[in-house]
Amino acid sequence: MLQNFEKKLIILESWIAAGSLFLILVLSIFQIIIRNTLDFGYPEIDIINRHLLVTCGAMGSVLATSQLRHIKIDALTPLLNKKQLGQLRVPLLLFTTLVCAGLCYPALQFTLDEWEYAPANERWTLPFTLIYPLGFALLSLHFFILCFKPATSEAGEP
Repeated sequence: MLQNFEKKLIILESWIAAGSLFLILVLSIFQIIIRNTLDFGYPEIDIINRHLLVTCGAMGSVLATSQLRHIKIDALTPLLNKKQLGQLRVPLLLFTTLVCAGLCYPALQFTLDEWEYAPANERWTLPFTLIYPLGFALLSLHFFILCFKPATSEAGEP
């Protein structure tokens, strides 16, 4: 059941990442054509592209985490043997889960502050900022799911 849920989640995240990348490409080409042919552009497209780039990056990091290909900043793991790494695997994953879950709150607070203090004419871009708390929540969820998966013997250890 957990594997089925994770597969569906990965499919959704892949679609979001691919859709963001596709929209960036389409909007950028449209903006280039309009600027070169009609000598003007839409500044809103640049704003949307910036937010789509963050969305694509966040989904990419979530997908990398689900495959144990995320950035690792463990300083001591190269010094530990396989048995010690195996014993620390789940506690480290749980700690990482808690850190990512803890970052959801400040990310959500940032989004709410943006809504409160943004000028009325810029509020249309604010739904894009929901990617910050959503990204941390998905990272937390994937790290938690990794706690229940068997450890791999390759270099992809957390």
